[in-house]
Amino acid sequence: MIRSLRARLFLASVAAIAAGLLAAGLAIAGIVGATVTRAFDARLEAALATVAAGLSREEEGGALRLEDLPLDPRFEQPLSGWYWQVDEAGRAARFVSGSLWNATLAGAQGPAGEALRLQCRRLTVPGGGAEVTVLVAAPAAALEEELDAVRRPVMLVILLLGLSLGLVVWVQIGFGLAPLVALRRDVADMRAGRIARLPEARFAEVATLTAELNALLDHQARATERAMRQAGDLAHQLKTPLAAIVNAAAEPGRDPEGVIWAAAERMSAHLRFHLQRARILGGAGLPGLRCPVGPVLEDLIFLMRRAHAARGIEITLDADGAPDFAGHREDLELMAGNLLDNACKWARSRVAVRARGTEGRLVLEVADDGPGLPEAQRGAALVHGLRFDERVPGHGFGLAIVVETAGIYGGSLALADNAPGLAAALCLPAVGRS
Repeated sequence: MIRSLRARLFLASVAAIAAGLLAAGLAIAGIVGATVTRAFDARLEAALATVAAGLSREEEGGALRLEDLPLDPRFEQPLSGWYWQVDEAGRAARFVSGSLWNATLAGAQGPAGEALRLQCRRLTVPGGGAEVTVLVAAPAAALEEELDAVRRPVMLVILLLGLSLGLVVWVQIGFGLAPLVALRRDVADMRAGRIARLPEARFAEVATLTAELNALLDHQARATERAMRQAGDLAHQLKTPLAAIVNAAAEPGRDPEGVIWAAAERMSAHLRFHLQRARILGGAGLPGLRCPVGPVLEDLIFLMRRAHAARGIEITLDADGAPDFAGHREDLELMAGNLLDNACKWARSRVAVRARGTEGRLVLEVADDGPGLPEAQRGAALVHGLRFDERVPGHGFGLAIVVETAGIYGGSLALADNAPGLAAALCLPAVGRS
């Protein structure tokens, strides 16, 4: 099955052109063949008339005689295939052409075995006497040569015409499909974040498709907005009861072991996580999303330096030439912020942040010089709520949130040994620079 619209149109056009040219070629060949054959026979008829005009009878005795004939020299060339012969009643081969040599014409085959094309006429010679029969013959191969000499140029012209028409059709199809090519570029620009909507098309056939795509984008944006609004409403409705539970648990004697307060805090963390996940699912993959990476990382590093100022953590950034992130700024802040916060919590003195582009993807690398993590525990570190050291503050959702958010965007998170410390590599969809 041909999946290219251009190829389908071109093959259909070529088939129609080939059929038309074949029919035209056969018709032209038939007409040309009939014309050449008539002209060939006309020459034989003229030679026969010349021979007949040279016949006469003597006044005394009535003997048949033949005057010198102004004929084609091929009629005198031995066994040339061009022959004439005059038969008289009761006496065959009364006169013969020099080309017959010692032979005579006895049918449609010449003395050398060649096929002949014959013209024959019975007539009465002036002066009376018995009827005579005049035969003129030419090699059938001579007619075929003349037909081929005409057919070859005709077929060549038809072939060149077919190639020219095929080229014209290819150019015409390309010109006709140009609006679809432009639409494909517009869709790619929209997905890359260079434009927010498809521009209005100039042609009616494409304008309808463009309008439907824009309407679909509007519908998707409205649905996403409704989902995010409903998620926000849910968060607002649940925060108040949770706050009341926390306040009640804080009263003296209500929660002496802190079980209720810890459970409420954990419920709040889960609520924030799932609301954040719902927001990301609603917005990830929307066309036209893009976020510069450098400014986001600079803002996060500024906050981390303030938050960990007492420990004197050195944070370096290398984001020159990094492509933009194909998503929401909030989601990049969430993922990069969790990685930075985790690195700063475990680092002894230094955290290195690097953003780069590779194979059309954005790679964000965050490495610290802390104790690191054994290879056997790196997979478990990405599980929701799992913490390896309770002395370090947190809920155990940081890396799991990064994995979840990156997965929604079609990205991934990988942990590796930094010797010393841990290196996290976050791979995300990128937008090329305009």
